[in-house]
Amino acid sequence: MIQWLAVASRRFLTGIPVAAALGMLVFLAAAPAPAEDLSALEKIRQSGVLKVALYKNFAPFSHEGRGVDVDLAEALAAKLGVKMSPLWFDADENMEDDLRNMVWKGHYLGHGPADVMMHAPIDPAYMAKVDRVKFFAPYHRERYAIARQLDKLPTLDGFEPFDKLPLGIEGDTLAASVMLSADNGRYRNTIKTFRSAGEAVAALKAGVVAAVLAQQGELEGGLKGDARMAIDLPPHPILQKRQWPLGLAVKKQSDDLAQALQAAVNQLMADGTLKAIMLRHGVQHRQP
Repeated sequence: MIQWLAVASRRFLTGIPVAAALGMLVFLAAAPAPAEDLSALEKIRQSGVLKVALYKNFAPFSHEGRGVDVDLAEALAAKLGVKMSPLWFDADENMEDDLRNMVWKGHYLGHGPADVMMHAPIDPAYMAKVDRVKFFAPYHRERYAIARQLDKLPTLDGFEPFDKLPLGIEGDTLAASVMLSADNGRYRNTIKTFRSAGEAVAALKAGVVAAVLAQQGELEGGLKGDARMAIDLPPHPILQKRQWPLGLAVKKQSDDLAQALQAAVNQLMADGTLKAIMLRHGVQHRQP
């Protein structure tokens, strides 16, 4: 910068009165750096806004303007000293599409990318394949669970009761694949498939199904301590073993933003803010 000002003074300031020349140099030195020269974090602080990608229709994490991830995004923005601006989006066919649309490129319809995406998978094998994205700051551990009506299923040690009792599952999930093939397809006739875990939980509360197999956070948020229900790990080794941390995702080159957000998540976990946010929405926080 100093060298550039010296060149500028020789080329453009010759013949200008000394006071005017000095004033111009001070102005040039104080002018903000071009946007393309700013880091990701500097751009956010200059704009005063953190743009956050949030899934639509994903209660209790992000639905109709509220949820765990919404409150957490607000808290993260506050830690950076800026406001949070939500960028809502529908889940695409796979996670790679979501990351392309909302993190590193932007959607072909014109929205995005955001500065950061919530609810990103923190999985070493998967992360190694996605070289345009930085995954970090795991803040919760998700897993499959089964919610059941206690009057119909006081205990559940295996899937045999679903020979007769209807079981709700969300379609196109690992849980659906496991159940449809379990015990040589024994439960296919009693399985009821829903478009979302939320719809399956609504059917459980209405008595349409006796149990629902879904992600535990969605079950907890949907039932919110309903005394008629119990939530347990499913009696199946594959589904019990399958657990995954959830965290944040930014563009690969956004190192300073990732460091600032990681520090913010650490603080929110240490002081109990994250746990309080999750409890407010009915979810038990599980350490990643």
